Amino acid sequence: MVNGNYKSLGTILYKILRNPLCAELSYEDAAEYALEFIKLLGAPVAYINKTECIELNCYKAEIPCGLLYVNGIRYFEQDVKNAIAMRESSNVYHLNPNEFKENGMYHFNNEFTYKLQNGIIFTSMEHGNIEISYEAIATDEDGYPLIPDNQKVELGMEYYIMSRYLEPLYLVGKITDKAFEYIQQKRYFYMPSAYTSLQMPSVDKMETIMNGLNRLIINDTAHQNFFKKFGEKEVIRKFHQ
Repeated sequence: MVNGNYKSLGTILYKILRNPLCAELSYEDAAEYALEFIKLLGAPVAYINKTECIELNCYKAEIPCGLLYVNGIRYFEQDVKNAIAMRESSNVYHLNPNEFKENGMYHFNNEFTYKLQNGIIFTSMEHGNIEISYEAIATDEDGYPLIPDNQKVELGMEYYIMSRYLEPLYLVGKITDKAFEYIQQKRYFYMPSAYTSLQMPSVDKMETIMNGLNRLIINDTAHQNFFKKFGEKEVIRKFHQ
């Protein structure tokens, strides 16, 4: 469970540098290992949600820098209030430049679809705008990763960074087996603990999940409506004759 707050990498690094074995660890190396740790956790709540509007040019556009996972994409021409939900294309020839041509001219096939590849989004629309909702790693003003304000995550990251830094020193015999094994044991204990703590939903989140699951009426328009009301409690009215 997370509270939506984040801490700077410096708070973790300060604790690590007090260990004599890690006195020469640089901020840049710590940031690199911290990014590894966050990505290895793979827990969506360790990321922050962002949205960005992008103009299409000849069926494509560059995706936002820092994008890790796409939550959803919608298309609009001028007003985002009139946006239409897009889906990932199932067309294996979607990236063929001639796929949307007819008699040498580009045409629209009434399907609002996209493909992501190598930092570019390819769409079935030649022009217009898209709004992307996505997950990214939280960073400070200098671009260094921020850490979820969660004690188990902090401990997991602390021992992961120490383990990654000390591994090369261990391999060349600069630290003892006993010291490195101790750090490794702490790492493999706290990393699963950190992951589990981030998976635990809050009471409010659980209510949303249960409302979505406990529906008697199938909601086949949830995607088109961007899942806005998917977590609302279903109300079934009884009519008496």
